[in-house]
Amino acid sequence: MQAVEKCCGEALRLEDFEDHYAIVGIDLSQTTDLTAAVCLIEDKGELYAFAKFWLPGAKIEEATARDGMPYGAYIKRGILEPSGDNFIDYQDCFNWVTSLVQDHKILPLRVGYDRYSAQYLVKDLEAFGFVCEDVWQGTNLYPTLQEAKGLIDDGKIHIGDNDLLKAHLLDSAIKMDIERGRGRLVKVHHSRHIDGMAALTDALCLRGKYWAEIGPQLMNE
Repeated sequence: MQAVEKCCGEALRLEDFEDHYAIVGIDLSQTTDLTAAVCLIEDKGELYAFAKFWLPGAKIEEATARDGMPYGAYIKRGILEPSGDNFIDYQDCFNWVTSLVQDHKILPLRVGYDRYSAQYLVKDLEAFGFVCEDVWQGTNLYPTLQEAKGLIDDGKIHIGDNDLLKAHLLDSAIKMDIERGRGRLVKVHHSRHIDGMAALTDALCLRGKYWAEIGPQLMNE
């Protein structure tokens, strides 16, 4: 995803998108690593991706040294939050998604999540009123990944100054299965992180899947 620079710019403000409809994608870690959520909003034909990340509090120093990333600076900027001590507290993710409605009057019409998610988080989101659906991260998402690459190349997905999401987009690649003629999302290197891209892909997947049903609302015209 090498054309990411076109998507970056000044800080985005959720407050500017009140009363909009959205799609949310969530990529949950296996309890001890980065968890990411992306709220994808369309306005005047452009897409805006608001990403939030979480790391276990006791793991931040270790992760900073391991990944070579300024996680402390991201925490100060509100891009990343400590969550739990040694394990992610998924209540923090729940609180962020529900805050879209309660604090910003933004209504996610679908929430996409990877099938390895903590089921109690999904149950809590559904109890709140969200329509949730698991998204398998495999070659089935190849059309969505192609769409994402095209949107990024054309500068149609705006991520503002979220440098952590930018890093995850840059560290993402599509690995092709030559026999099937399809590809899947992979890291450019095993030490990199692509959770933000995975969450964005989940959102784009459901956006496309349910466009005939909820597209007019998602366009926010």
